[in-house]
Amino acid sequence: MPQNTDPGTATVAQIARHWGLTPPTVRNLLKRTDTAPVSAGPKRYRWRDIWALEGARYVPRADEAEFLRPLLTPTEVGRIFPHLKPRTITDRALKGSLPAIRLGTDWRFRECDIRKAAILG
Repeated sequence: MPQNTDPGTATVAQIARHWGLTPPTVRNLLKRTDTAPVSAGPKRYRWRDIWALEGARYVPRADEAEFLRPLLTPTEVGRIFPHLKPRTITDRALKGSLPAIRLGTDWRFRECDIRKAAILG
């Protein structure tokens, strides 16, 4: 019997917590990107589809737990790396020198990517 590799689904509220955005903003982003729910009442979305919106085309099974962790705001990244101000973090994201996820007008960061970038940079 084939093993299910789907990490599961999430509601809009769960995605909102993951992205650090309000549920109406999440609904708007999902609608604008034509991300289809996999079930109705309440609508549920595949995590793999959410990660694709975040720019991750493929997530290895071993990394799924890290990808389920809430994304960080520039301010939260600044708490991890106090020598960086939120504006500097956003500027580096804009320039592409810091791995980031753009959700509408907001920037979010995956902690594991930020830590790797800090080690390398």
